[in-house]
Amino acid sequence: MGDSPGKPSQKRDFFAEESLVVTDAYYPLLRAPPTRESFKVSRLQDGLQLRQTDSGTAPLRPIPKQTQYLMSVGIGNKSWSMIPDTGSADTWLMSSSFECLDRSHKQQNQGACNFGPSFPGTFPGGRIDEHLNISYGGGDTLYGDMGYADITIAGITVPKQQMSLVTSANIRGNGIFSGILGLGMRGLTTSYTGSDPSTDGPATAKEYAPIVETMTKKIAPLFSVAMSRDEGRSFISFGGVPPNVTTGEFATTPIRQISVNGGPKRWMYYGLMPDNMRASNTTTNQTWAKPTGMLVDTGTTLSYFPADVAQTINSLFVPPAEYGGTVVFAVRCDAVPPKVEIGIGGKAIPIHPSSLILPETRQSTPDGDYCLSGVGANVGLSILGNSFLQELLVVFDVSDKKQMKFAQRTDNATPQ
Repeated sequence: MGDSPGKPSQKRDFFAEESLVVTDAYYPLLRAPPTRESFKVSRLQDGLQLRQTDSGTAPLRPIPKQTQYLMSVGIGNKSWSMIPDTGSADTWLMSSSFECLDRSHKQQNQGACNFGPSFPGTFPGGRIDEHLNISYGGGDTLYGDMGYADITIAGITVPKQQMSLVTSANIRGNGIFSGILGLGMRGLTTSYTGSDPSTDGPATAKEYAPIVETMTKKIAPLFSVAMSRDEGRSFISFGGVPPNVTTGEFATTPIRQISVNGGPKRWMYYGLMPDNMRASNTTTNQTWAKPTGMLVDTGTTLSYFPADVAQTINSLFVPPAEYGGTVVFAVRCDAVPPKVEIGIGGKAIPIHPSSLILPETRQSTPDGDYCLSGVGANVGLSILGNSFLQELLVVFDVSDKKQMKFAQRTDNATPQ
């Protein structure tokens, strides 16, 4: 039966329906201008160097205004700007004595790596006989010592958390951030015993409890992310959801365990299997009924789909986006984006139109201004990055439930 005449309908409390609580343990996320895409895929994005025009070739490179999200993290009696990254599990800061390397691993001046302030001294909680040795998707690598430190996030102090002080790296920063807050699960940690990196492999690998495990001694075992291109509307929260964020109904999906190189399945990335994917404009409607699994990654700017899916989505811009010959697409900055939806947990979750064209990457050419598309082609992993996450509230539940929840934001979102 419907509501009685003249009686207002009761407003649904979507947080209460999902047993989610609003927490004071939250922190604003700040958008920062890196010199290029998140270093995990930086070498890939560099591939869009030229696009053909009627008058020849014109440069099209991401300019230093691309989107990364930073938060403040307390380590060693000081706060550090760090990237909260669900696509990795290791937390690290640059050591003040680190070696900056180029692509051929030749040493350069530290300034060439363009990081923010580096950590002086050694671990407040002591060093251990393990080391970090990690390679990111774009070919960037870093190596560092391992030890313990108390880490404070959003007012919550996690005592004696294992972390790394990086001693050599061939990655490039944005002049602001000093490290990564790894929010992935245990199977994604990359610590090795001993001190000789040439022996690193499965036999010397040693998993440890990342911060998403150790923080559960203080708070409920979940965290949430609410990103936006609008200033002042991006937050990360621990143990619940942030205040000042409202949503529609949630879609829930299990986190998928992942096997690497035929090994046992483990809790690593925040993987999911979409129900389907859809893309459409005023004349064309395309559906993919059996898409591949995808990873939810707050440390990656673009979203990367299988090549045929990415090609089709980018062809539906009006005018169509142009393939850069690697993994990214150039599109007229004033193009009309298609409608793109990812089926998750029985609901269609859209990519907000404001995230499908990245105005920060604007580059003038002889025949118009071009930007990067928010959708790229994958090179092995399909990733739901920030271009998907913006204007959503996403809950990462690392309890025994191991699930993610997605809901569209309704608090002053940029009009679609």
